[in-house]
Amino acid sequence: MSHAPARVDLLATYLARLPSSQTAARSLADGFALGQSLGTWRPVPGITQEMRDRHGASVTELRRASDGESVAGEDATGSWVLRVAFPISNLGRSLAMLLTTTMGNDPSTSIAMRLVDLDIPADYARAHRGPRFGVRGWRTAAGVVDRPILLNMIKPCTGYAPEVGATFVAHSALAGVDLIKDDELLADPEFSEVEARTRAYVAAIDGVAARTGQRPGYIAHVTTRPARLVAAAQAAVAAGAVGVMVTPLTLGLDSLAELSEAGLGVPIFAHTAGIEYMTGAGISGFGVAAIARLLRLAGADAILLSSPHAPRPMREATYRAALAATSDPMAGLIESMAVIGGGITAAHVPAIVAAAGPDAMIAVGGAIQGHPDGPEAGGREVRAAIAAAMRARADTPALPPVAG
Repeated sequence: MSHAPARVDLLATYLARLPSSQTAARSLADGFALGQSLGTWRPVPGITQEMRDRHGASVTELRRASDGESVAGEDATGSWVLRVAFPISNLGRSLAMLLTTTMGNDPSTSIAMRLVDLDIPADYARAHRGPRFGVRGWRTAAGVVDRPILLNMIKPCTGYAPEVGATFVAHSALAGVDLIKDDELLADPEFSEVEARTRAYVAAIDGVAARTGQRPGYIAHVTTRPARLVAAAQAAVAAGAVGVMVTPLTLGLDSLAELSEAGLGVPIFAHTAGIEYMTGAGISGFGVAAIARLLRLAGADAILLSSPHAPRPMREATYRAALAATSDPMAGLIESMAVIGGGITAAHVPAIVAAAGPDAMIAVGGAIQGHPDGPEAGGREVRAAIAAAMRARADTPALPPVAG
């Protein structure tokens, strides 16, 4: 007698606004789970018990959050904590279907909710494989062994030909940074196509390296139409890029996954352009940790995060949860490297190293290019801050073991 394989579920955690009555709240939560799986708000012909058992989502937890409670770094005060188990057999390999299933929120069964975390089963993670290079890949690309990587973004952002941009790259290279990348606003326009820009920028870096002996790597921004994405990335790598950058929150998670699976031979940097429209509303959208987890699943080797130091500061609990989502044990996937950016200066470096440790990328733009004494002085200042933070970390005694 044959038996169907055991059901495997993805567990989604939400903060939801539901009626104060447990009975009414549970009714709406169950309706949401049913609507996001079998897709109906009332009984219809054709739904069998086997269908419910194999493909119907189910509520596994529903409780009122405590005042001041954080869930995956998000303030849960005044919310219900809702956990729903979705069978992965409903999803296929499409990450778009993961989003449609967990966040599509069919109008007939919709609730006010925010997806704050995902518990991803190993079977589903193996189908996507996650990062190919991770922290080790970025250390190889940057030639940095045991400290945070210093990343500089080319400023001004866009509006110039490759030969003009090459002069900005040379200034960044003289600043002694480890990696240089395009800004997210410059990808593959006609006035600065990826392949031509990469050749010009790598040549500028080579010229600086011939004089100084220091050679930062260049990360090319390759976001374009999905059908052209892999070809654009391959052209950048062939022209000398040590990594490529995309904006997967605007491009699509499946496009990032396709790029990761293309065998480029270099790590992929996920710039989180667009994150505010996904995370900005209080009781809808996504938590930042959930976004980081999704990008890691899709194959991002590095993920840009904000921080409490940004002009629009991130909550400390949210920051810590997002950092954890890039590196915690996750169904056998390797770590993504956290990139801390957003108005970062040398003064922020000690706190960044204390929170993120050495396996992070520190993204500094204007504080280097806009330094009053020039980019070289800006680079020296940030590098000195990194060195001092690492010395302080080494000098800090380990905490004694907890008595058992």
